[in-house]
Amino acid sequence: MLFLMLFFVDCKDRSEFKHHDMDRGDSISVLLQKVKTDHLTNAQKGILLQKAFRLSETTVDSVALEHLNTIAYQAYKSHDSALFFASGHKAYTFAVQLQDTAKIADMHWNYGAYYLRQLSYDSSYYHYQKARKLFHETENTFYAARMLYNMAFILSRLRDYTGAEVYLFQAIEIFKPLNKHKQLYLCYNLLGVIYEELEDYDKSLSYHQMALDYLDKLEDKSLFLQDSYNNMGLIYQKQGNQNQAIAYFEKALKITDLRAIDPFLYARLIDNKAFSRFLNNDTSDLPKAFFEALHIRDSMHNISGVIMSRAHLAVYYAKQKDTAMALDHAKKAYKLSQHIKNNRDILRSLELLSRLDTKGKDKYLEQYIIINKLVQAQERNTRNKFTRIQYETDQYIARNKQLSSRVTWTFIGGLVSFLLIFLAYLIYRQKSQNKLLQFETNQQRANEQIYRLTLQQQDKLQQGRNQERIRISEDLHDSILSDLFALRMGWNYLELKGEDTAIKKHQFYLEELQGIEKKIRELSHELKNNMMEYPIDFIFIVESLVSKRSKIGKFEYQLRHDGNIPWEQIDNLIKVNLYHIIEEALQNCIKHAQASSFILQFLWYGNNLTLEMTDNGIGTRGKRGSGIGLKNIHSRTKKMNGTYALKSTQGKGTKITINIPIIPEKS
Repeated sequence: MLFLMLFFVDCKDRSEFKHHDMDRGDSISVLLQKVKTDHLTNAQKGILLQKAFRLSETTVDSVALEHLNTIAYQAYKSHDSALFFASGHKAYTFAVQLQDTAKIADMHWNYGAYYLRQLSYDSSYYHYQKARKLFHETENTFYAARMLYNMAFILSRLRDYTGAEVYLFQAIEIFKPLNKHKQLYLCYNLLGVIYEELEDYDKSLSYHQMALDYLDKLEDKSLFLQDSYNNMGLIYQKQGNQNQAIAYFEKALKITDLRAIDPFLYARLIDNKAFSRFLNNDTSDLPKAFFEALHIRDSMHNISGVIMSRAHLAVYYAKQKDTAMALDHAKKAYKLSQHIKNNRDILRSLELLSRLDTKGKDKYLEQYIIINKLVQAQERNTRNKFTRIQYETDQYIARNKQLSSRVTWTFIGGLVSFLLIFLAYLIYRQKSQNKLLQFETNQQRANEQIYRLTLQQQDKLQQGRNQERIRISEDLHDSILSDLFALRMGWNYLELKGEDTAIKKHQFYLEELQGIEKKIRELSHELKNNMMEYPIDFIFIVESLVSKRSKIGKFEYQLRHDGNIPWEQIDNLIKVNLYHIIEEALQNCIKHAQASSFILQFLWYGNNLTLEMTDNGIGTRGKRGSGIGLKNIHSRTKKMNGTYALKSTQGKGTKITINIPIIPEKS
């Protein structure tokens, strides 16, 4: 079971990494592609990998780093330790130079897998912890969780079951939202193994069943299903339920060509099944099944499997009362355990020998106690070392979180400060705009008031003119005409003597004087009887405005108006708005148009008054201006129920046309 668990931990699904697309014609890519074929031996793969490694050393870039990383992984798979460390060191150096944190983490993953296969748990744990920290930095939670699983596996091998369980549940919390069913299967499967070691068999079976539930969601179950059946069979074997154990072993053995696909698993299954049959007092076909498993394991150089087969054979022969054969297999298992320096197998072998060899029982028990103390001390020291590593890592992560939190709060503080400043700016700007608007409104009201006063002044001037006409008419009629009449009458009654010529001239002058009286009388009546209300001189006011602004803007102007316009019938409010529209147009001409000529004309068609204002300035790009002056013109036109049109060509000037319907005032 350990071998398959190691395979699950070491296996790295490289398809989950994003690689650079490389041209198949590239020599390194071709070499690496050949290495991945199954028909080559490890020696042949080593030659190709060495060649690819030499080619990859020439440049330092992301493509070379990708190649070196692949070479290191393939060297690891081919058990080429020298090439693994050479290419791994070079890849690590490149990754540091390129500041590729993900690739640095990947190299630590490679080292962790390598040392785990060498059963160097402390070195493996160190590199898995480093990889986890770096994956955490790059926010790659999936790979960080996979490192948690690997670390949990190592802790379970050191019998730190609590620490392993903590890591597994941390990994499960990450895998579940990601729907990583394969990794969830592995986590729950390892939890089942842990609780089997703790002899909590019911909980172990529960976790194995949960693992199978996730396995059902995978299309490619590979050999996971057979491994789970084997694990559950071993639990039932330890519980004493051999029939159920045999059933699970047989379910696992139903796969076609299992011996060819995975001889290690096949040997383990037939050995476990044979041992359950032995415990169930079914010795038929025994010890043949034990020897079949032993032969397969020995041919595959599976030393741990051979030790297990020898132990089962020792127990079998002991029950058959063949003490010599039992001791022979037990001693061989003990020597093999010493050869591979597997303390667990050594302890199991010593325990078995102490039960089988009554003469050497004390010696074996004494060795068992010494080695067990040594193993416990080693595991305690290793766990302490792992605790220090974990403490340092937790401190590092805590510092990163603290720094991240500080950066976050700094950002939030800066953002809030910016928003407050921006809000204050908006409030200030709004107040300024309101003040400006209020100022413009007040100015507009003042201008309108000034214009109304001007109109009133013109109106009073017209009234004064009419009153002066009346006074002159009355003076002519009542005073001057009466005096002339009296003079003429008195002159007519004079008895003049003299020459006929003089008398004729006298009569002629009397008649002329009478004619003058008649003209004065007619003029007096005309002044009084034909008196009318003269219109307020709006054109005069407009011309005065245009004249003053033309001097400021340094442009020439022309003012044209239709003499048929009935200004006396046009409402003063319309005149006020027209005045301010002209004022706005002149202001735009001065500030923006850069014009040298301004033409203003009033036209009259039916009951429609048209105002046209044209300049020869720079014009605008759009047909409709967006300035506040033009908006005011449009707004005032709308108040008069008129229409507004702006025609402007860049470089050719601007023409504003306003058409206003006039409803004559009733006289």
